[in-house]
Order: sequence, then structure tokens, then C-alpha cells
Amino acid sequence: AVLLMVLLFIRPEWYVVNTVGVLVGAGVIVMLGVTFVPTLIMIFMILAAIYDAWAVYRSKHMLDLADTMIGLKLPILLVAPQERGYSMLEEQGSIRPETISGQENVPVQTTPPKKRKKSKEAMFMGLGDVIFPGMLVVSAVQWVTTGGLEVGIATVVGGLVGYLALMMFVASGRPQAGLPLLNGGAIVGYFIGALFFTGDLGL
Repeated sequence: AVLLMVLLFIRPEWYVVNTVGVLVGAGVIVMLGVTFVPTLIMIFMILAAIYDAWAVYRSKHMLDLADTMIGLKLPILLVAPQERGYSMLEEQGSIRPETISGQENVPVQTTPPKKRKKSKEAMFMGLGDVIFPGMLVVSAVQWVTTGGLEVGIATVVGGLVGYLALMMFVASGRPQAGLPLLNGGAIVGYFIGALFFTGDLGL
């Protein structure tokens, strides 16, 4: 932990940010997933998805927060370079497509500075987009007494389907609220898995 904190301070490159983000996200997922039952986690997920959509498409206050977090190189997001040679240390532009910026919990396309010789871009996904579906997966394995592992796998598949749908919208280059599709896909996957492997909705 000390080594990672030092690396974040002296060289917050994208792979350092990703490493810390994955470790932190995994810890949060496990701690909360084993603590809360699936029903309660799904309530959290629905409320978070509603808030995420409102914060991105209505108030847009989370859009400015994302630029701040990226500028500070904080490990509360995951970075996916889209081109060889991308450096987060050189990230100077806003993730706004012109007048709209990205937000903490959604994958977005960055807009590199116009004067850069070679355009190097990256996509950003907030840890919340991973943590919420992950919590439901762990909770299913922990609390569903019969077929919990199978229900958890079905939840993962549902979340990945939601992720694929999200990527189709992200391809437009505009910020997207990630939680409605990711959480929705995970919840649907949970219900399908529970019906198939346990014979009820698993509530």
C-alpha cells in the first residue's frame, strides 16, 4: 500500500492508477458484497442508477467532477488507452465533447489537445461502474443458499451484456451514464439466474 501511494505521488501513470483502482475496487466489492443481502444491494443499485442518470443528463455536475478527478490522477477510475503511447501524465484536455464533460461513474471518450502531433485518446470508467455490479455478484454467492455460484455467474453475464450495450452508446463520443445499463443488466442476470437455478427470484 505504501509503495502504491508513493507511485501515485511520483508517477501517476494510467497503469498505476488502474492497479490501485482494481485493488481498492476489489476490496470494496468483497466487504460490501458479503455484508448486504442481494435485495438490499439491488435497492442501492437502482437508486444509484437513477442518480447517475440525473447527474449526467440533467444537472451535469458529475461531469465537472470527472475532469477534476482525472486532473488529480486519483485512483477512483479505470483508464483504457485507445492508442499506443498514451500517457495519463500528458492528459491536458477535458473529457467534454466540446461543452459537455464526462463524469465519475461512466466510460467516456477524451478529447486530446488539438496541437498534439499524434492524437492519443483513452476511455475512462468510474469505479462505481464496477463496484455496484460486483457487489451483487459477491452477495449472490454469499447469501443464495442453493446455486449461489451459478446465480453469481449469471449476474456477471448480465452485467457484461449491459456493458456491451453501454459501449455502443459510448462509441458516439459523448459521456454516458454507466450505471443504468450496467446495474440493470446485472439485476436482470441475477433474476434470470435465480429463476433458472433456484426456482424463484432470489429475494
